[in-house]
Amino acid sequence: MTTDDQQIPPRLSPDEMPPFTDQSSVEHAWRSLMGELGFATPQLWLLFVDGDRPRHVLNVEDVPLHPGASECATLGRLVEQLVGGDRTCAFLYARPGGPGRTPGDLAWARALSATCDRWPVHLANDVELRVAAPDDLAATG
Repeated sequence: MTTDDQQIPPRLSPDEMPPFTDQSSVEHAWRSLMGELGFATPQLWLLFVDGDRPRHVLNVEDVPLHPGASECATLGRLVEQLVGGDRTCAFLYARPGGPGRTPGDLAWARALSATCDRWPVHLANDVELRVAAPDDLAATG
């Protein structure tokens, strides 16, 4: 878990970031891209990765607090068109509010991990950034 009291890494463009070697390096990349925690609206971040190298980031603001079937289908089609072979995608769902996992957090974590599972899905709110653990993906509420 990363919290506000930890130093924010320098802001780098994805192609300047070091390769992904483990979950910690993915978390470090998210922390660098987001800067300070605090969100005005729910957001979905997609980080496209070639092999182990981050390359492009896409930030979508004003996503719903709980994904519907149409959002999941649209996201699945988009990612399917852009990944394959060594090209993958890492995901972060961020929302305003405090710590703890909400039903929406869990639904986004499950939907995103089903779309592309090479890199761990991350969840962020105004207080913390953390990986969506297997328990989160299996939770029902």
